[in-house]
Amino acid sequence: MFRTLRESISRLPFLTRFRRRAQVLGATVYIAVLVASLVQGALGDPALFPIAYFFTWDMFPSYDSQSFRRIALGKTATGKYVRLQPSSLQQYRGGVHGDLTRVDIERRGLFYRSAVMQSLKSTFAIQEHDPVARIFLFEEYWPAKFNYPDDLYKHWSGDEKPDRRFWRLVDEFDVAAGAES
Repeated sequence: MFRTLRESISRLPFLTRFRRRAQVLGATVYIAVLVASLVQGALGDPALFPIAYFFTWDMFPSYDSQSFRRIALGKTATGKYVRLQPSSLQQYRGGVHGDLTRVDIERRGLFYRSAVMQSLKSTFAIQEHDPVARIFLFEEYWPAKFNYPDDLYKHWSGDEKPDRRFWRLVDEFDVAAGAES
């Protein structure tokens, strides 16, 4: 019994030192990852740094404050405008109202142009008499708080829901140039 106590006393400084070093190492790693995530957020896209997810400063890190829709229009050779995106051939319809397409769900718009070109090839390839010559890519966006139904918004804010929708031209290109890229 005395020997067991003696061994435990001789081990105590080692365990204390080990625990102290583990605490310092853990705090150092935590601060390094925190600083790296802050620098990455300031300099680049924080979505590319998955550990930054655990160091967000707001309560709802994946809640976007803006809603948007993407719309693509094509101008034909005769000057008529046709809607290319969202296409009537798209099968996926997500969102609360069933009006989101796959292009709308992807927030950064990396595949917006290629999806419109694919829609153009599949839908308007048969229109050889009046082909699409130029494409305009638009985004319509608005604050997410205006997604409430009118009566719920009025109850929440006390005022009528304003129409705060904005449009932005994302890209504009000729079909010949868009097919090459």
